[in-house]
Amino acid sequence: MEVNVVWERRVAMYTIGSFSNLCDVPVKTIRYYSDIGLLEPSYVDPETSYRYYDYDKMKELKIILVLKDCQFSLNEIGQVLKGEDMKILGVRLKKKTDELKDQLEQITKQINNVQQIERFIKNDEAFVPEPTLSSCYIEKRQDTQVLSIRKTINIVEMDTLVKKLFERLYAYQFEMDGELLAIFHQKDWKQKKADVELLLPVKVDENEELLMTLPGGMYACVNVKGPYSELHYAYNCLKAWLAEQSLHVEGMYMEQYIKGLVPSKVANPINIKPNNEIHPNDFLTKVFVKIR
Repeated sequence: MEVNVVWERRVAMYTIGSFSNLCDVPVKTIRYYSDIGLLEPSYVDPETSYRYYDYDKMKELKIILVLKDCQFSLNEIGQVLKGEDMKILGVRLKKKTDELKDQLEQITKQINNVQQIERFIKNDEAFVPEPTLSSCYIEKRQDTQVLSIRKTINIVEMDTLVKKLFERLYAYQFEMDGELLAIFHQKDWKQKKADVELLLPVKVDENEELLMTLPGGMYACVNVKGPYSELHYAYNCLKAWLAEQSLHVEGMYMEQYIKGLVPSKVANPINIKPNNEIHPNDFLTKVFVKIR
């Protein structure tokens, strides 16, 4: 490739075409930067009006392209090249760096999500990340008086069943004394139906005959942080651990909703509403079963 060069004061200068080829920037872009005063030519021939650019202009153009790629406006770039606002340039560059890091974090997250969807489509893994499980452990629980309700429902009707239980709490004027519990006696996930028994610990009063007793004793437990739809991981983990420890189950597996849709404190049971401010990934549930 022939490079057109003129010599002025012993400095090599290139025509705009040659300068464009060397910098890999369109002539149209260089002309525009020149017209707006962002990249002045090193020399303009007074007879032909040809524009010439030297090596220093290559460096200026490189700065322009880098700052433009970092989303600086042309006006901001002009201020940098002219030495204006140099005292605060470091602050502005730091701010821009932080913005780009945030964008990188978002882009990385988007890439991970896309890759996760790809793996889900290929059935390589579940679409929802696995929940966080604690180590399995044994705890001693006391006899607990509970108000209960049991019904075979569609899973989407769970909120309605919870509401009915709290209406019963209000009707009998019981005082709540612990987190909501649940026993799934039978499940048919294909039909999205389950035989569910909800139990709410209450303080004992004169209506004790309306309550049932959840027996105390030794219970094997595991805590799970994550959506309710992923609680099967906790059941599988606890069952495997019980088998490893040669422990025998006595009764049904239960769930205790420590942090989730059901508020830990209910001011007015008749108007209970799901707590939608907590993200499902932050739900905390205990899965436990009596052992002997």
